[in-house]
Amino acid sequence: MATITLTHDRLHLHLTVGERISGLHGDIDVPLAAVTGVRLVGDAFDAVTGLRSPGLAVPGVVRVGTWRKPGHRMFVVARRGMPALHITLAGVKPTDIVVSLPDAEAQLTALRAHLAIHDPEGFTERDVRVASAGVELAGTETAPTGEARAVAVILPGSGEVNRDADHRRIPLGVSRDLAHALAGAGVVTLRYDKRGIGASGGQFLATGLSDNIADATAALQTIRDAHPDLPAFVIGHSEGAMIAEAVAADATGLAGVVLLAAPGVPGEETMKWQARQIAPTLPAFARAVTRLLRIDILAQQSKAIEAIKATSGDIARVQGRRINAKWQRELLAFDPAPFLARITAPVLAITGGKDLQVNPDDLEVIAATVPTPVETRRPADVTHILRADPNAPTIGAYKKLAKQPIDAQVITDVVGWVGAHAGRCTVTV
Repeated sequence: MATITLTHDRLHLHLTVGERISGLHGDIDVPLAAVTGVRLVGDAFDAVTGLRSPGLAVPGVVRVGTWRKPGHRMFVVARRGMPALHITLAGVKPTDIVVSLPDAEAQLTALRAHLAIHDPEGFTERDVRVASAGVELAGTETAPTGEARAVAVILPGSGEVNRDADHRRIPLGVSRDLAHALAGAGVVTLRYDKRGIGASGGQFLATGLSDNIADATAALQTIRDAHPDLPAFVIGHSEGAMIAEAVAADATGLAGVVLLAAPGVPGEETMKWQARQIAPTLPAFARAVTRLLRIDILAQQSKAIEAIKATSGDIARVQGRRINAKWQRELLAFDPAPFLARITAPVLAITGGKDLQVNPDDLEVIAATVPTPVETRRPADVTHILRADPNAPTIGAYKKLAKQPIDAQVITDVVGWVGAHAGRCTVTV
C-alpha cells in the first residue's frame, strides 16, 4: 500500500511495485510549499473525479492512476471504503493527490503541522537586538500575520547553535520550526544566536550556563517590553529547557512554560545516565576496540568529570582539547529541583521515550516537583532531537534523523497547549 513520508521541506508519495505498474506512474515528490490544502475523506472514492487516463480501475474496489478533468490532473491510489487524504497542489503536476491510508488521520495531523511551519503567508519576521550584561545578541522576532495572542522566547539546546537551533554539522531547525508553527496560533516569538555565534557578540567558549540564563532572561524581558499587553511563555529544548526552568523560577506573571527534553535531576547525574545509555549503542567496531584495549567508558567519563571540576578558568584544556570549562562546571552542578519548585506558571513537559541524553523518567520528577499544574508527554519513538525513530536509538543516527522534520505530534502538542493557555491568561502589570 502507498505511504507518505515528510522531510523538512518535501512530501514523498511512495508507491508499491503493483501501484506503479497499475497506474503507469512513479513515486511522487513535491515541495511542501506546493501543498495548498489537505483534507480527510472518509471514503477515498468520494474524492475521485474526472476520467481515468491512464490507470487501473476495479469497479467498486480500487482505483489507481491518473484521473483528468479540464485544468486538473489527479493522481489516485484509492480503495473503496478506506479513509484517504485529498491533497491539493499548486504549480506542480498532478494538481491533486488522493491516497488511501490506514493511518490517514495521523498523516493529516503530521501534514498540517508541517504546512503551518512552511506557510510563508502565516508570519512575518524582523531582526531584533537583545542587550544582556554588556553583550548584544542578534535575534529574530516572528509574528503572525493575523492577531497576536501571546509572546514566547524560544531557547535552543547546547553547543554552538544559532537562533534556529542549527549547528554547522547538524542543522536541527527546532527553534525556527517552533516559531513558525506557533505563529499559526497567534504567538509572537523571539529566538536569538548564542554568544559568539552568528551575529551575536561575545565569546562562545567563555560563556557559562549562568550567562546563558542571564541572556534568556534579557530576551524574555525584550519581547515582553515590545508586547506588554500579551501573555508570555518560555519554551526550551535540552539545555534550553534547563535554562527555561531557571528563568521561569524567577519570572512573574508567565502564562506557561514548555520543557522539551528537560532534566529533572542534577547535571552530573544526567551526564552519568547519558554515558550508561550511549555506551551500548556504539558501533560494533568501537565496542570491540574498547573491549580489546580494556577501556572503561564510564570510568573515562568519571575521570573527565573530575578534570572539569578541577578547572577554574572560563576556558581550559581537558584531554587535549579546549573546552568551555565554566559552562561545563556549571552544567554538572546545575540542580533543577529548586528552580522547578519556584515555578508559578503551568508547565508542559515532553521527553521522548528514545531520548539517550535525558532520562524520560525525569518527567515524573518534574511533575512531582513543580507546584503548579503540569502536563507530561512521553512519545514512544521520539529521540532527544525531537525526531521519531522506529529503530533502536543511537547518537550516530542524529545526522540522518535531522534531515527529517520534527515529530508532528510534538509540534501539535506544543502549539495546542500554548494556544489553549494563552486564551486562559489575563496579563497583570
